[in-house]
Amino acid sequence: MKRVTVFIFLIFSLIISSCEKEGSCEKYPEGVNFNISYRLLEGRRITCLDVGQDGSICAASDNQLILIDRHKDKKIINLGYDIWDVAITEDGSVWAGTNGGGLAHTDGNGIKYFNASNSGLPRDYVSEVEIAPDGKVWFTSCAFDNGGLGIYDGRKFEFLTPENSPLNQHVIYALDINSDGVVYLATSGTVSRTNIYRITGRKWECLGDEGGTFYWVFSFDAGPSGLLYLIEDFSLSSAFHTTNNLYKLQDDKWKLIDSDNISGIGFSARVALDRRNYCWIADRKDGSIILNVYNGRSWRSSMPGSFPDDFITTLKVDYENNIWLGTYENGIIVLNQ
Repeated sequence: MKRVTVFIFLIFSLIISSCEKEGSCEKYPEGVNFNISYRLLEGRRITCLDVGQDGSICAASDNQLILIDRHKDKKIINLGYDIWDVAITEDGSVWAGTNGGGLAHTDGNGIKYFNASNSGLPRDYVSEVEIAPDGKVWFTSCAFDNGGLGIYDGRKFEFLTPENSPLNQHVIYALDINSDGVVYLATSGTVSRTNIYRITGRKWECLGDEGGTFYWVFSFDAGPSGLLYLIEDFSLSSAFHTTNNLYKLQDDKWKLIDSDNISGIGFSARVALDRRNYCWIADRKDGSIILNVYNGRSWRSSMPGSFPDDFITTLKVDYENNIWLGTYENGIIVLNQ
């Protein structure tokens, strides 16, 4: 009887360990829903958005920050600068990256700006903002030969560049932090020199060739299990026959995913990893939005005409596994999964 008890305990421990590795044991439907569940801010240009754990929403439309709380009450704040990225903190306040104002923070009332003159930012241009589970604000403030990665712990700023860190380029085009607090970023600036770095605590890892791994990366997304999908973009290449590629990182190895079954991956297509580890690609075909989903084995695609004739500006997955599409002129489209 004692051996049986030990055996059951071991099996239970393995299940718990597996759940922790994958990030959740919660079950989600296996199917993919391409039907529009509801829409928000119709007619607005959405440059970026974020969804909080409590269901609150923050979106940017040019220089306006639009806050919608979990009760659906809306507040609009004009930051005075075009907004490139937003992130909602655990306490519900919002950080925004702007073009000209640096890094902005608001609790819905006042606004505080952190910029080159008062906080030592390399530039007053911030294009990526993410909040780590420990509350630190990670952001990018960079140019081809200036700046890099910024970190704010609520008291002081730290800036990481190729001169004082493993970064191989100043420009960082994409930044992501998973639920375990692991930071991923893609460098940019020179074609064929894009690298993906993983930062765990103070440990840096280059996920590929330190001299340069990819041609160019506009979009990637990482999950808590260490799975990562990215689009290698050749749109800047003079070799027009070259197509964009989808790669998956698993067990620290890059694998090229066969995408011949979809219509191709276009310029600046957006990629996101949902809570089932399905890879979503928001793209454009014949003038209208199209969604392609890879479940690790096969592809599914939305039917032509399912979405407006528009561009996708941002793609997000919320805490309930709903898909959020920010569009250039049709507001926000939500797909419940």
